[in-house]
Amino acid sequence: MADFYERIAPYYDLLHADLKEDVGFVLALAGRAEGPVLELGCGTGRLLLPLARAGHHVTGVDRSAAMLRRARDRLEEAEEAVRRRVRLVEDDVTAFDLKEKAYGLVLFSYNTFLHLDPSSAVAACRTASHHLRAGGTLFIDVTNPLLMAHTPNDRFLTLERTLTDPESGNTILVLASNRVDEAAQILHITWIYDATPAASGPVHRTIAEAAYHYYFPHQMELILQESGFSLAAVYGAYNETAFNEDSERLLLLAKKTSGAGKGG
Repeated sequence: MADFYERIAPYYDLLHADLKEDVGFVLALAGRAEGPVLELGCGTGRLLLPLARAGHHVTGVDRSAAMLRRARDRLEEAEEAVRRRVRLVEDDVTAFDLKEKAYGLVLFSYNTFLHLDPSSAVAACRTASHHLRAGGTLFIDVTNPLLMAHTPNDRFLTLERTLTDPESGNTILVLASNRVDEAAQILHITWIYDATPAASGPVHRTIAEAAYHYYFPHQMELILQESGFSLAAVYGAYNETAFNEDSERLLLLAKKTSGAGKGG
């Protein structure tokens, strides 16, 4: 997925400017954790900065150099004390090794886990377990898989959003076309970003394709067990309401099994 994020990096922060509903929940998790925080697929630092401002030491791992450049740019604007609490690492979340096993909390924040196919999902969770202290917590936040499975499979190109870039003044049309592979449990989305300059000029089109792997709760529990975790809680929203088929989110909290490591 690194190539996907290289393409959409210029639009990422604008697309997620209003995504703040999970921040309080993540801060509360970090407050209860014993040890620093590790975010896998940290992107441009949307959660890293609030965590660091709250006093937590946090490491972010991501494969996309373009996304990490934007994260560093954001950090440059933060206070020095905040910058000192953040470490950025360019690496594959399924196979990195930070030589540290003292993290109290590992995050797969908003839909990051959907980029992982089954074997990668297990590998990433095992790597997370390798870096957690005994009893540490893994948090996975994804869209309700039942909603994903019922995405209209019409492949029509539809207008998702219209954005205005406050820096350039450009108008950006975000279009998408969906295709669901029910047997493989993959939602394929082709994204199109059409940026129209505020002044006269040609439209700049960016096309990016992504495959989102969705897992039902019982499948997630099996992945976690195979990776050295026991499932501790399942929620359907950030206010900790129970998960059901109508929930918008699937939020999973898992505890590292005593003695579990990189090999499971």
